[in-house]
Amino acid sequence: MLLTLPSFDYPFVEIIEDLVKNNRSQIETCKNLIIDLRGNSGGTDNAYQLLLPYIMTNSIRNMGVEYLATPTLVDGLKGYLKNLPENKERQREMERVGRWISLFEENMGKFVNLKDSTFSMQQVVPSEKSPAQVLILIDKRVGSAAESFTMMAKQSKKLKVAGTVSSGGLDYAAARMFNFGCPEYLLQLPTYRSLRLPDYPIDNIGIQPDIFLDKSVQDWLQFALAYLEQ
Repeated sequence: MLLTLPSFDYPFVEIIEDLVKNNRSQIETCKNLIIDLRGNSGGTDNAYQLLLPYIMTNSIRNMGVEYLATPTLVDGLKGYLKNLPENKERQREMERVGRWISLFEENMGKFVNLKDSTFSMQQVVPSEKSPAQVLILIDKRVGSAAESFTMMAKQSKKLKVAGTVSSGGLDYAAARMFNFGCPEYLLQLPTYRSLRLPDYPIDNIGIQPDIFLDKSVQDWLQFALAYLEQ
């Protein structure tokens, strides 16, 4: 079975979720699953959550992040709080963001880890029925959330990644726009960095595939099918 996912951008989240839900029986009963991510420059991690029970064999170990405490970050969070509706459902979120603001203001100019640990375990309950083998195809255009998905997926014991190295844009994220005196331009800068650094950088390097597909491989899908059926 082939799933082609060219984007994880927000407008496609519901489309991807419907794709998984509407093809649940096919995904559960197929022997081999190919996920084609080529050209997927990212978007949001929400886009691929429904796929995890079908491709993972275990829970996922995720490295945490640390934020650089700056006035811009604090102002952005304060603006976010102002736009939140004041009701009981949002109360906990407002309190949590309020604690973050206080922590950033106390550590202005420093990197701040909002968690008690440098990593977290994302619990994934594997589906009772799922493909026996999964192959993900990546190329140089795969970045951001698509790289995050690929890195998570590589922890599965039944999955391989084939293709070329990815784009290499995963170490810094949560970008904000800055005004720097040129009315026609805005500067975009990240607000946090991964705690993988400096030991395991991805930026300007990319994620290495398990199986490198050189230029002699003309048809990647045919290669993937042949590999899985061997």
